[in-house]
Amino acid sequence: MRVAMSSFRFNNEGGIERASYELAQRMSDRVDLTLVATDVTPPPPEPLSWLRVEARSTPGFVVPVTYSAAATKALEGKGFDIVHNQGGCATRRQDVITAHSCHKAWWAMKFRNGEVLRALANPFHHAVLQVEQRNYRPDRFRRAIAVSPTVARELTQYYKVDPERITVIPNAVDVSRFQPADAAARRARIRTQHGCTDDDVVLLFVGKEFRRKGLRAIVDALPHLPEAARLLVVGGDDAAPFQARARELGVAERVTFAGHSPAVEDYFQAGDVFVFPTIYEPFGLVLLEAAASGLPLVTTPLGVAEEFVRVGENGALIARDGASIARAVRPLVEDRELRRRMGEQARRDAAGYTSWESVADQTIALYERVHEEKRAGHLLS
Repeated sequence: MRVAMSSFRFNNEGGIERASYELAQRMSDRVDLTLVATDVTPPPPEPLSWLRVEARSTPGFVVPVTYSAAATKALEGKGFDIVHNQGGCATRRQDVITAHSCHKAWWAMKFRNGEVLRALANPFHHAVLQVEQRNYRPDRFRRAIAVSPTVARELTQYYKVDPERITVIPNAVDVSRFQPADAAARRARIRTQHGCTDDDVVLLFVGKEFRRKGLRAIVDALPHLPEAARLLVVGGDDAAPFQARARELGVAERVTFAGHSPAVEDYFQAGDVFVFPTIYEPFGLVLLEAAASGLPLVTTPLGVAEEFVRVGENGALIARDGASIARAVRPLVEDRELRRRMGEQARRDAAGYTSWESVADQTIALYERVHEEKRAGHLLS
């Protein structure tokens, strides 16, 4: 079976990009798989191949539209049995599309939380909504994969996708990547690099989109936590508003912005508690990665957290405000043994949650089903 898997890019750093690349590599010895993308970093190992797409990437808001057109053209005449799109940057027709999120649900969340003008002013969101609406028209796809029950519900709620056409296949985490043999050395190096002592309790935040993922609420919690609590922020976004808030609260010296890192697994070794008060999260792969690294999870009950976090055992569920975060985090800051016990449970839970081999099995089974439907002459409708 010849399969084309399309994503704007594949790499080991982003969310969709990393999950898609991980899956592709796990399936490459079972199907004839070609990656369709503007960039693949690192280059795909054999037997994977890469069909390069030439598409504009600036300004950012044109990407969903320009990639869709360019990828569709690149696939013309190639004769793939299955075209599988990962995320919103999709070709104009596909056999399988994986919904890593539902942008219209995100848009509705913005309106509910009083961020209407900010959302309306950003042309990127309008472009994504335009492409997403087209992606889920009944005649544009055969089957959808949703990464969580939340996303499956959103596809039906906002785009009237028939639940019978949706298969929920959650993402997995490569546990071995987040349990390196030299974990102690990586921990020491990162903590030393950012001025953290052995006595500091590092609250780790990893992600882009600092506003959506609740970074301000963590900063707001710091004045209510013991001095040993330090916040280490990893991810690429504008730090200035959050640095200003930290100065306003008198905790600027306890907040460190590390910026983007291609070796995020090293930072997970350096952390003591993972704090993630996101306001919208379709899945939250970063939570599984933190758990696999042995960190207790303190997060809002969204995405994978809804089923994965067991309060008092591997983490805590919080509201998105500083007071709630402080109440949940304080016992973990004050009790090293509690951190260790909950972190070890989180690690065991991550190992048992699912595997990329299972994700690959389920995805290939769906390919085979779709391939049979196409051979039987079933039309899109």
